[in-house]
Amino acid sequence: MNRASRPISDSYSETTHVVLPNDTYNAHGMAEQRRLFFGLMVQECPAPVIVERAYGDISNDALVLECSTDIDPLLIDGLVDGIFIADEKGGREDLVRRTAFGILQATRTSKTEYISCPSCGRTLFDLQETTAKTRARTSHLKGVKIGIMGSIVNGPGEMADADFGCVGTGNGVITLYRDKEVMKRNVPSAQAVDELIALIKEHRMWLDAGLDASL
Repeated sequence: MNRASRPISDSYSETTHVVLPNDTYNAHGMAEQRRLFFGLMVQECPAPVIVERAYGDISNDALVLECSTDIDPLLIDGLVDGIFIADEKGGREDLVRRTAFGILQATRTSKTEYISCPSCGRTLFDLQETTAKTRARTSHLKGVKIGIMGSIVNGPGEMADADFGCVGTGNGVITLYRDKEVMKRNVPSAQAVDELIALIKEHRMWLDAGLDASL
């Protein structure tokens, strides 16, 4: 019986202490696994799901390519709580580990990403200190990209793909961004991290550090 067609037991739908492994050897494995997720959503099953994929005697390049093709779409669509990649050929544990972390980073489901510049003569606030404080308080977030740029001249363009950012715009002041949109101007740099966190919370992308944000 296909997993997607199996009834979800009442015990699964009423507990958060169950983790469902989801593996497949179907030639169209990604589509089959996606179908399972749709079945779980119909059944309103809250249990986290670990997607498992195993690969036999294929080349290293093929392993990386097939892993990415099979798993990336499920992560991008927010369907997956964790991934497990098995190397049935053996001896490629480091490659599998690097591939798994690469997939998480590429799909922005790993921990916080940062964009920062090395500072220059146009930087009018303590960029290094602000960056360090930002990392210390936000590094536990999942799937968030933050830019900390020294100057308004190039900063907005260099962090254009960041979810949030702060850019130096004057002597000791920064401007806060959400995507490419200015959210708040002339924020004292001493308040930059607090204001940045408030902005992240406002857009519901904050997670308390005491909660497990890892996959």
